[in-house]
Amino acid sequence: MGGKKKITEVLDDTCGKIFYNEPMSQHTSLKVGGNADALIVIESEDQLMQIVGKLKAAEINCLPVGNLTNIIVRDGGYRGAILLMSGLKEINCEQIPDGGHYICAQAGAALASVVGLSAAHELTGLEFCAGIPGSVGGAVWMNAGAFGAEIKDVITEVALLTADGEKIILKKEEIVFSYRRTVLPPEAIILQARLKLEKGDRKQIQDKIREITQTRREKHPLAYPNAGSVFKNLPGEPAGRIIEEIGLKGKACGDAEVSFMHANFIVNKGNATATDVLALISIIADTAKKEKGIDLETEVIVVGEN
Repeated sequence: MGGKKKITEVLDDTCGKIFYNEPMSQHTSLKVGGNADALIVIESEDQLMQIVGKLKAAEINCLPVGNLTNIIVRDGGYRGAILLMSGLKEINCEQIPDGGHYICAQAGAALASVVGLSAAHELTGLEFCAGIPGSVGGAVWMNAGAFGAEIKDVITEVALLTADGEKIILKKEEIVFSYRRTVLPPEAIILQARLKLEKGDRKQIQDKIREITQTRREKHPLAYPNAGSVFKNLPGEPAGRIIEEIGLKGKACGDAEVSFMHANFIVNKGNATATDVLALISIIADTAKKEKGIDLETEVIVVGEN
């Protein structure tokens, strides 16, 4: 028996751009996290299928990610390969004979680019995504939403790479959407999404985008590294309000701090570690349970080794 192969023995020059033992603190929006065994920049669906096939055959973990804006990698790093989908960024606008207007976007495309394209084509329905720093794949995976709208409202179909290495397309009615979660087949990787939008008024669309972007600037602590909303809101009870009511605004662990501007944001004031951030998350959850009997559920995704 040869034993389990090392990741450097499985991947080669045909796999594209690979960074071994890569510090994830240089890539996550919160600027924390240990080293991943490998960070691979995905630039085509064929390349993705090849890499995933090799990794699975060698029983090596892989994790597809978008812009790493709502992920915390523990300080022990990630054992396996993180697949950075940023190279899958094609966006196309199409009109079909029945008058429908669609945008097809690959998983790595930035939401900002999709919002910009929709506005340029005078299409309405995606304005709520203005200012969200993530990718299309991440938005679909977590059913991203804001200002009373969610991605599920505009999705018509999603293309996936299944655990068996097969490319399939799921129609909207075949997908289960919930609050900040989209239920997809186990280990499936999102390849692209097709969004149905409506023709609108250019000025109204642009004004709405400006209004939402300005609201985000005024309410969110964008001056510091952060991972967006840390906890999911409860029905009728924003998590930020709960955290403020239990007196944890400004609470800090090391350089990780509950934002004074918005209590559902944890910011990195300089040299925070993932351990600092996770300790703060634990304090918030424990205090909310103890003082209010509320179970706060994290919206951020935590991966990696302690």
